[in-house]
Amino acid sequence: MRSFRSFFCGQGIGRAHALLLTLTLLLAGVAAGNAVAGECPVPARGVFLSPQLSVLPDSETDIDLVAARRLVAAGKFVALGERTPSFGFRSRPLWLSLDLPAVAGDCESLLVIEQPRLDRVDVHVFDQGHESQTLAMGDALPFAARALPHRFINLRLQRPAGHRLQLLLRVQSSSSVQLPIWLHSEASLLRLTHEEQAGQGLYFGILLALLLYNFAVMVSIREASYFYYVIYVASFGALMLSFGGYGFEYAWPRSPWFQNASLPLSIAAVLGSSVAFSRSFLDLDRMAPTVSRLAKLSVPLALCLGLPALWPPFLLPVTIVLNAAMVVFSVLVTVGAVLSAARGFRPAYYFLLAWGLLIAGGIALPLSSFGLIPRTLVTEYGLQFGSAAEMLLLSFSLAYRITLLRNERIRIEREARETLEQRVAERTLALSETALRLGEANQRLAEISLRDGLTGVFNRRYLDQNLPARFGECVERALPISLLMIDIDRFKAINDEHGHAIGDDCLREVAHRLAASLREGEDFIARYGGEEFALVMPGADSDEAAGIAERLRAVVAGTPIRCEQVSLSVTISIGLASLAPATVAAQADLERRSDRALFEAKRSGRDRVCTA
Repeated sequence: MRSFRSFFCGQGIGRAHALLLTLTLLLAGVAAGNAVAGECPVPARGVFLSPQLSVLPDSETDIDLVAARRLVAAGKFVALGERTPSFGFRSRPLWLSLDLPAVAGDCESLLVIEQPRLDRVDVHVFDQGHESQTLAMGDALPFAARALPHRFINLRLQRPAGHRLQLLLRVQSSSSVQLPIWLHSEASLLRLTHEEQAGQGLYFGILLALLLYNFAVMVSIREASYFYYVIYVASFGALMLSFGGYGFEYAWPRSPWFQNASLPLSIAAVLGSSVAFSRSFLDLDRMAPTVSRLAKLSVPLALCLGLPALWPPFLLPVTIVLNAAMVVFSVLVTVGAVLSAARGFRPAYYFLLAWGLLIAGGIALPLSSFGLIPRTLVTEYGLQFGSAAEMLLLSFSLAYRITLLRNERIRIEREARETLEQRVAERTLALSETALRLGEANQRLAEISLRDGLTGVFNRRYLDQNLPARFGECVERALPISLLMIDIDRFKAINDEHGHAIGDDCLREVAHRLAASLREGEDFIARYGGEEFALVMPGADSDEAAGIAERLRAVVAGTPIRCEQVSLSVTISIGLASLAPATVAAQADLERRSDRALFEAKRSGRDRVCTA
């Protein structure tokens, strides 16, 4: 009996051991399946990939991923060579191609672009002809979306063993497009930027010390030059935080919108404060009155140039204008300093020396931004070197200037009191005239911005702004509304056969005939894009709109269009959609229906009106 129990106990223990071994092997398999691949080996300073890039020429950049792959296969991408790519400011996306060699084992690499100011870079990874990863990086995404929390935009690539990878990059940005692309491990990236981080800490430490010291002096002596200098240093610090990506990393990591807007805003603040400081420090009212008047106008102009950056559609044009304004404002300040020095104002000599250090360090930045010179260490950090030296020297120059001008101030104040009323009147008049001219210019610009430059009718922007308003009025008044989508038939053939100049004349004449046939009142026509127009008719029901549409079709088709000795028989297709009465929820449906009706008119043979 004892041996019988021993046998079964031994069997139970054996089964328990077997079960434990089985569970151990299963857990080990799961752990191995879930293990994260290690980092791919790279040199200590990473691998510079930019020389291996190929770019799609500008004439073919407005494409999708499928077309980009087809063009890569057709050899349409052009190798860039050994330089760091710098493409300047671009309104359209940029497509690039990059091949990564195979690796011995499954691993990960950090793809890093040493340019913290790019809005968005979409990376499509193809493994043996199939898309294996779709990734994105840039400051249009929250900072937390980066694979490694670093000011340089980066993402993590999965690299299977033995597989070559092809990368297609789509780059779009409101900042200058420069693409120093590297392949890193976490250790190599942090090692590469360790000394740079220390230098940046020293730079911002100098700015902070100068800011606090001169702020204390400003509060103590209440000197205007110190006030402008403090604003100038603070603005420059904000510019460097935004320019270098440190602001996005540490100050506003959850606000991609502000990261994009902060660069043009800080540039505008630097331009305005630098001109204001220069005018005050150089005593331009006395030494160079003409330059002083220009400087006074430049300060509000700089701020006005920067404010539109708060609206994302204006980021690119505002950034381009502000980069160009750097050169103009620098010339203005330099001329003022030279004139002051030529007329014996001693502080101007020190100012010219300090200003020269900034110009020497910073002139490469706008040239690099526009793609006129390659991106190098000097172009990327020269502005910081020059600005630190400039601000240190200016701080000492301010103290010297205060001592030098103490006695002069008594005389200036006496003369100022004697002529105060006259100067106030003159300046008030000048400012009033300037404000009037600016108002008139702004009104003209606003009108121009809402008109199509070729045809003279309203543009797509006007349509997008005003269609909801007209729709809302019809909803409030329980009125019908109709929308006509109009397309010139076979317009591409006109361009191909007769040239774009004839095509432009044809567009103008068709737009003129359409506009001349509108009802009086709130109807308006806008160029929708290419050879398409949109006609909005508040208060018109389906029957009335159909009659008008047929009349428009007949007006265009009835008389040939004469263009430079060429007679063109032109027809139009019209898609009509109406709502009676209009409802708030149906606006988008109205646009879709009119577009479908236009498609039906085209499909049914053109030169006709179709109603949805």
